[in-house]
Amino acid sequence: MHKPEHSHLDLIHHFTQEKSTNSETIMDKQRRPSMLLGFLVVTLGVVLVDSAHLNKLCHHTEDSKFPSMITAIVNIAGQSQEVVPDVRKRSVSPWDYIYDDEPNRFPSRIRIAKCRHQGCVDADGNVMDSGNSVEIKQEILVLYREMKNCKPTFTLQKKMVTVGCTCVRPIVHRLMS
Repeated sequence: MHKPEHSHLDLIHHFTQEKSTNSETIMDKQRRPSMLLGFLVVTLGVVLVDSAHLNKLCHHTEDSKFPSMITAIVNIAGQSQEVVPDVRKRSVSPWDYIYDDEPNRFPSRIRIAKCRHQGCVDADGNVMDSGNSVEIKQEILVLYREMKNCKPTFTLQKKMVTVGCTCVRPIVHRLMS
């Protein structure tokens, strides 16, 4: 089977990863209709070109990773976002990252934010009771690989991920007497 000269998975990966810790930019980027259209085109246009990893009995091997070369048509409008300095440590609601790894998903590694505290911090880094630290969630699109009739097929699915944390006023319930 003919292998294309270029893979566009790196472009897809670029748009599915968090490039900025600015939550407004991240949320605006996710809402672009062209991004959804691009992923739908990828789902419909993915052509497997590297089936040499599969043997006749369809045994799973270490080499059965995502193909290194596929044909994908991605037509995403807009320009890439400028990377801003890391604000996760300077935030009044700081967070750390963990990684969600799944070999049968593209991207196989997704960075997940975890809030450091339940409360917010002051300028000296002391946790305050006057605010709550809450997660900022974003829905992303991922491709999952599944073997059907000894051939990998790809399914586009939504995945909710935490991209950062923010400080909010606590909800106060007042009792009426």
